[in-house]
Amino acid sequence: MKYSAPDLFDAPAPEHATQAADPASHQPPPAAPLFAQGGLWSDTAPLARSPAADAAGPVLQAPLHAACHGVVDTRFGPAMVWLDLQGRLLRLDFHLEQELQRAQLSGSRRDDAAVAEVARQLHEYERGERRSFDLPLAARGTAFQQQVWAALCCIPYGETMSYGELALALGKPGGARAVGRANATNPIALIVPCHRVLGADGSLTGYAGGLPLKSALLRFEQENTVPGLFGAAGRV
Repeated sequence: MKYSAPDLFDAPAPEHATQAADPASHQPPPAAPLFAQGGLWSDTAPLARSPAADAAGPVLQAPLHAACHGVVDTRFGPAMVWLDLQGRLLRLDFHLEQELQRAQLSGSRRDDAAVAEVARQLHEYERGERRSFDLPLAARGTAFQQQVWAALCCIPYGETMSYGELALALGKPGGARAVGRANATNPIALIVPCHRVLGADGSLTGYAGGLPLKSALLRFEQENTVPGLFGAAGRV
């Protein structure tokens, strides 16, 4: 499925983000991203609450086992990155103000140097030099959520799929709503590409990062897709 995303995201891109990449320098993407620890995500667990959070009433929660966080500037806006003690990615979110509040309430340590590898791969992506990510992921979720998140990573760059098609691919015909809910809870934006899932009619639907961001990501990927090299018929 292809989608022509409208120009909803008007923020200007940094100069380096518009540089054309040499297609000959691209390495063919793997069938699916590579992940450490023998699997896509580790054990399931709920989010943790800080003592200050409980005292203050309903507040944002920090990812369980988060060791530190960092901020990465991208052409799509600043992103907050959360890592665990093993350096695995727990969360990536573009709602910076909210995430900074989350970090403050949890007492999380900021360490931008620790997220340098995530930043490097994001910058390669925004320069059109990377189409899949090679990062260890450790987002917590149910077995079904993890199944859906793993399937998202297999949707090729520049292509889209409907919730119904994704449910069918997972062997759950009629499970579009459940897939949609799992898609909406994906804590790792962009790297786990939930933006590549559309409504049954090909329209934009709800996206945790906001529809302008979803539109921008889809438009960017399709503008940087080389026909015959990264399409379904031409993948190697």
